[in-house]
Amino acid sequence: MVIIAVDDLLAQHLHVNTRARFKGQLGNAQNWSVRVTGDFMIVMNNQLTLPVIVRHPQRFNDSRSFMAAFKRQFLALLELSPIPHAKISLIRNAQFATVSFERGVNTAAARYIQHYADLLNDHQGTIDWSKQPSNAELALQLAEETWKKDPVSGEKLPIMDFFEDYAMMNFHLPAHPDFNEHNRTYLYRSSSLNDIMNAVAVNQQFLTDYRRLLDRHGKSDQIIDRDVDVAADYCSFCEANGISPLDDLALPYYYLLHYDERQDENISDTALKGIATGLREFARFMRAQQLFSDDDFSQFNQAVAQGWDALHSQQRTYHLQQLLRRIQLQFDRQRQNVRRPLDVARQTFRVRVELADYSPQMWREFEVSGDTRLDKLCFQVLTLFNVRGNHLFDLWAGTTGYQLPLLDSGYEETASLTKHWLGEFKAGDQLTLNYDFGDSWKFIIRLVATSGVPRRSNGDRAKLLAGFGRGIIEDIGGPTGLTQAAKDDLTLNQPLDIAAVQERWGAAITSLQRHYE
Repeated sequence: MVIIAVDDLLAQHLHVNTRARFKGQLGNAQNWSVRVTGDFMIVMNNQLTLPVIVRHPQRFNDSRSFMAAFKRQFLALLELSPIPHAKISLIRNAQFATVSFERGVNTAAARYIQHYADLLNDHQGTIDWSKQPSNAELALQLAEETWKKDPVSGEKLPIMDFFEDYAMMNFHLPAHPDFNEHNRTYLYRSSSLNDIMNAVAVNQQFLTDYRRLLDRHGKSDQIIDRDVDVAADYCSFCEANGISPLDDLALPYYYLLHYDERQDENISDTALKGIATGLREFARFMRAQQLFSDDDFSQFNQAVAQGWDALHSQQRTYHLQQLLRRIQLQFDRQRQNVRRPLDVARQTFRVRVELADYSPQMWREFEVSGDTRLDKLCFQVLTLFNVRGNHLFDLWAGTTGYQLPLLDSGYEETASLTKHWLGEFKAGDQLTLNYDFGDSWKFIIRLVATSGVPRRSNGDRAKLLAGFGRGIIEDIGGPTGLTQAAKDDLTLNQPLDIAAVQERWGAAITSLQRHYE
């Protein structure tokens, strides 16, 4: 039961009946308090003190519209927060299973909410309003400016540290989730079939078998020592958190994210990259031992990739999701105000796209109208390579950059993707589409030829001609990670089923476009 505590005035506004509840029942991580202050509504988690910001609360005249806005902003905050992607759905489901509105904001909650209200309304304070921050960015800035005392250690910690611990300890992604704990324990036993090992013995057996496997594969002593040391340290990290490597596939994210905090000396980027590589090798061993399924293996490697990228984030509060910000403009409104030039519609382009830095060459070739707007072209290319849209992208033609409107990617001047068309270019021109600024996927777009025969308006009838390779895998570490994955999955490097891809291409483009909107 999720309890949302409101005052009488807000209860009347939302058309909900409330009853007073014993204040002690409001203190767990599933309960929230709400206050309206000016143009904002602050929804604060009572235990974690985590704020969620909803703008323009006067728009919500009943509980259903409020819950829809709250859920939307809470998910946006999760995407920016220091938690693995795979745990977002788990946290979301836990927070919104069953909701009840109650009266009774306790004193501690009221104090924190007032602190957040003061920060929001102080336009000379820590929030840079000139950057037009999203609701999720506002919430993160408020949380960063708020500290809370750890009830165990007495140490003052940022609010996001409490939330990170909550996500880590309360939500696990076990290997072989269809098995119960007893059956999963049987996956690893000592030489005696009836002797189920404890956590320490299991970890030791992991390492012994792991070293034997690396040795059989002809690895050098240096590489074997490195990989076994990484696996040993990771197993110790798991044990310190009271779980085994089978209990939470997302734990590599936290392991890498806080690696430097557990070391007495600075670790070079080269050494950290070796640690990430060692974790991936350990995952291959776990799969070879049938301790990880293929899905488990993928989840583990995604956590490694996200943790590695988070280490290189310029702002630790945002971590990897600093780059994954929801686009704040309404595309439909802009489309109504932009008219395509007639001359670009009187031609058809044959386009060849190649995935850079990958061998064998992964490519696509298709025909499309010259009046295809550049944002639509990007969606066409991305969907052809199985991109899910979890990261940002931009398009470059020489020194000219194109982005989705008002997207802050770090470049001073870029043109809007929604105000330019493919027909502005000519045969022989080359464009570069960059996706996921962490994994650094790069698609080289070459305009091979043109004709004077127009296709249906705006590229809606783009025709796929040929291609090779299944596409990318998100959060796997870019082309290098895809190369490693292809060694285990031979279907990655096969000719494309043109008819099947063409059939689902249009729906995929529409879905991806709506996702970014």
